[in-house]
Amino acid sequence: MATYKKKGYKKVRKTGFDKVKEESLVAKSLEGADDIVIKSEKFLEKYQNKIFAAIGLIALAVVGYYYYHTNVVVPKRMEAANEMYVAQSLFEKAVNETDPAIKKDLFQKALEGSEGKYGFLDIIDEYGGTPSGKLARYYAGVAYYHLGEFDKAISELGKFKTKDEILQPLAYGVIGDSFLQLDQPEEALEYYEKASGFSSNDFTTPMFLMKAGKTALALYKDKGEKDYLDKAEKYFRRVVEDFPKSAYVEDAKIYLAEAQYGQ
Repeated sequence: MATYKKKGYKKVRKTGFDKVKEESLVAKSLEGADDIVIKSEKFLEKYQNKIFAAIGLIALAVVGYYYYHTNVVVPKRMEAANEMYVAQSLFEKAVNETDPAIKKDLFQKALEGSEGKYGFLDIIDEYGGTPSGKLARYYAGVAYYHLGEFDKAISELGKFKTKDEILQPLAYGVIGDSFLQLDQPEEALEYYEKASGFSSNDFTTPMFLMKAGKTALALYKDKGEKDYLDKAEKYFRRVVEDFPKSAYVEDAKIYLAEAQYGQ
């Protein structure tokens, strides 16, 4: 019977030279690690004062920020909100007042303060960096508009910035109204476009699309530039197509027909 030798791999025996070589490599790697440790220790010894100082400054900054926020920012915001209450109340009364003389007086008091209480202008000066101070600019701008001081309305509302999708379009819209009162329809159109484009909602968007459309149509009739007619048609069409349930849709249909025929 034939016999077969079992195939396999022959184990290679390490020589004494190989062992010495391995030990040498291990020793070198350990020496390298020791060098790193020694260098790190020397680095720490050399710069430890600066490192600890930096850590101390960071810790101090964190503690300082927390202290400032807790003991300065938060109380300042609360104080501003409390001061704002009287001015807001006067403003709301002015909005609902029907007598022109009383209405004007209330808006003036809301701006300048009354009976030792802050008005919006005081709140802007004293608490300008707080949420209430920023909101006071909006109120002040609208109050100036109602008082017929349109340049001041534009100035205050131009400084008002918010991400709120209702308030910011309203601010742009009052700027547009102010420019229109100053007989600057091109600038008015610019801000109506900003107001209608800032966000999409059923309240401000169709309202300012209508104002933008009417202003563009009036500019076309005055200047005869077709670009204004195209804009007017676009804005009225958006009201009709995108906001069919709005209170402006029927008027938008009439103005759209007028824009389409270029009358």
